[in-house]
Amino acid sequence: MDVDMMLNEKLKMIDDAITKKKTIMDCHPEVPLTPTAKMNAYDSVYTLCNQKSRDYSNLLYEKYTNCLTEIIQERVLPVLMDKHGTELLTEVMRLWSEYKEFASFLSKIFAYLDRYYIHRKGLLSLADSMRYYFCNLVCDKLFSKLQEAMMRLIIQEREGGQIDRNLLKNVSYLLFEVGGIGTINCYEKIEQIMLAEVAAHYSQLSLEWWFWGDSFSNYLRKVDWCLNQEEARAEVYPSQTTKTKILDVMKYVLLERNAKKWAQKQNAEGMAAEDQELLSKYASLKLE
Repeated sequence: MDVDMMLNEKLKMIDDAITKKKTIMDCHPEVPLTPTAKMNAYDSVYTLCNQKSRDYSNLLYEKYTNCLTEIIQERVLPVLMDKHGTELLTEVMRLWSEYKEFASFLSKIFAYLDRYYIHRKGLLSLADSMRYYFCNLVCDKLFSKLQEAMMRLIIQEREGGQIDRNLLKNVSYLLFEVGGIGTINCYEKIEQIMLAEVAAHYSQLSLEWWFWGDSFSNYLRKVDWCLNQEEARAEVYPSQTTKTKILDVMKYVLLERNAKKWAQKQNAEGMAAEDQELLSKYASLKLE
């Protein structure tokens, strides 16, 4: 068979399988994607990667990444561009799930690339490419709106409002999953914004408590309550270090930064016996 004819035939088998998958995603199950069609697509990739006359691995790797970018440009971004708030977060999770399903399908067809070509060339694996393009083309592009929506939920819950904690958790895990691929780390960016907001919020609270003349015992009880509340809320974040950082910022802002001031107040007022145990809980912060 002529080389060009063979190439076109194999690429058509791959394209046919991908097209059928997209059609099924559009809720048209009457267009079946048979196991034979998927196997033919995989065999086509295998054959093209093992041609003696020419290795088509680079062409196929580009085809794989182009499929990822196309699905994002055609089916993800147009839906999200006019969304805000909770609606945006909900749609991001729905589209992320659909995108992962499509990428999983692609990775089975192009799996042979992961065996030799990608490792030899030092390229992103198929799985890493899937996360990389979603991070760069979706999360980074919409980061301002995503962080605004997430922060609104975080603040709303802190103020006593009811929120969809599962939604906040799922979006946090999404950013964590895609965040470490490439040069952009969306999770680290949102984490820094959260820490800055925590510092600002509790700095203001500390000033208000000082202004209203709280005793040191009463102040310490309020601090302890806030720390317990934030620790419970931080369970939604995928990284344990996020919770640790939040609590460390709070302890610094509420206790360590003005340790001398509170120590003077404590010495002047004394402490009730029942508060000594609470004070010992924060003894490592050198408040005495």
